[in-house]
Amino acid sequence: MVRVKCEGHSKAKAGARVKSYQSTQSIVVKAPAEKIYTALTDWAARAQWRPGIEMSWEGGPQARVGQLVTFKVKEGPFAYFFSYRITGLEPPYRAYMEYTGKPLKGRTALEIVPSEEGTQVSFHWMKVEPGTFLARIYFLLGWGLQAHRERTQETLRMLKEHLEKN
Repeated sequence: MVRVKCEGHSKAKAGARVKSYQSTQSIVVKAPAEKIYTALTDWAARAQWRPGIEMSWEGGPQARVGQLVTFKVKEGPFAYFFSYRITGLEPPYRAYMEYTGKPLKGRTALEIVPSEEGTQVSFHWMKVEPGTFLARIYFLLGWGLQAHRERTQETLRMLKEHLEKN
């Protein structure tokens, strides 16, 4: 399930040109909340099941409030970096992060909610906007929103596959 709200635009289509956006992307995983939370907030463990992204972090590999985490995303011969700071943790159900402004600004929350069908994992992106000149161009061309959605969906799919096979 994917719900997207874009400010300043009535429709959120792939390729849409937006100044900022809010988005929630979710998946149901057949695994306990604790196992999901660990897979998403233990950076060393996450690096093992999420290929295509390299991570570095301050301090130990467990998420902690105030910690800076940097991701390197590889796109063919190109790569780009983004960082966020952990602003809150409510194990095993929620984690809150804020982008550092390079290349994105905004907040995100990870939410894990047990249900009868399994456990729903949601990423909530709040007022995400480009924070650098190149990111603004990327979003202005309509590629930013689509790429952000696709990468989030890919991460959720990989999380599900990893946890349900182990």
